[in-house]
Amino acid sequence: MTADMPEWQQYQHEVAAALSQLGFTVNVEEKIAGARGEHDVDVTARMTSAGVDQLWVVECKKLNRAVPKEHILTFSAIVADVGADRGLVFAENGFQAGAIRAARNTNLTLTSLVDFRQNAESELAVMRVRGLRERITALEDEFHSVLDLPQEERDKRMAQYVGPPSAFGLAGHSALMAPIMSRLSQMKEALDSASFNRWPVAYWELDGEIPVDVKGWAGLLFVIEETVATCERIYDQMVSPQEGIRNWRELQSQEMADLLNAICRTAAG
Repeated sequence: MTADMPEWQQYQHEVAAALSQLGFTVNVEEKIAGARGEHDVDVTARMTSAGVDQLWVVECKKLNRAVPKEHILTFSAIVADVGADRGLVFAENGFQAGAIRAARNTNLTLTSLVDFRQNAESELAVMRVRGLRERITALEDEFHSVLDLPQEERDKRMAQYVGPPSAFGLAGHSALMAPIMSRLSQMKEALDSASFNRWPVAYWELDGEIPVDVKGWAGLLFVIEETVATCERIYDQMVSPQEGIRNWRELQSQEMADLLNAICRTAAG
């Protein structure tokens, strides 16, 4: 920013900086093509979270009065036209009652810089939870789909399964995949509990016998994102096997392995 930059433009850069600090890739005054035409957007913010690409478009209103309803309706149409995941309107002098009503039950957020900085962590957590739930559901469907394959193809896939074994040594393909299906379900339950602020939340390692209590969003999202990624690699191994992979731990990131080892040492001590 420069000293001779108009206030409204300085405001755009302040908003862009706030989004950038949260890990978004931002652009100021970007043209975006929509279904009905091209739109000039004050700030765009992009991020890939939990394997899902996110686009937020931002309107910055440097006004000496509350933002009226008409501005929100116009911006809402732009958000829909470009297919943005979320639209944010920043204003430091508030919003008229009609504007607030127009944004209710939509993917619009009306905020100020101060409020956004205070609430951004929970906003991002919601986004990451949504992405994780979609990935978990997709994985459940993919593992279930193996059981519907013709016998020869099913046997071939299951011969490459390197996930956690059944604790009870049960036979059959369904029983063999039961542990990983159980963990996928438990991860969704953990996300639900955290979303309702029921802390601590129980996290189960893929072959763990005792859950770990997780007390905050940062830790929970990390372990679940890492575990989901491992489960995705287990499924990929069934479809396109890598040579020499015999155990799911070989598909786990080193960072996750180090964390779980540290937890085990702490519990043992």
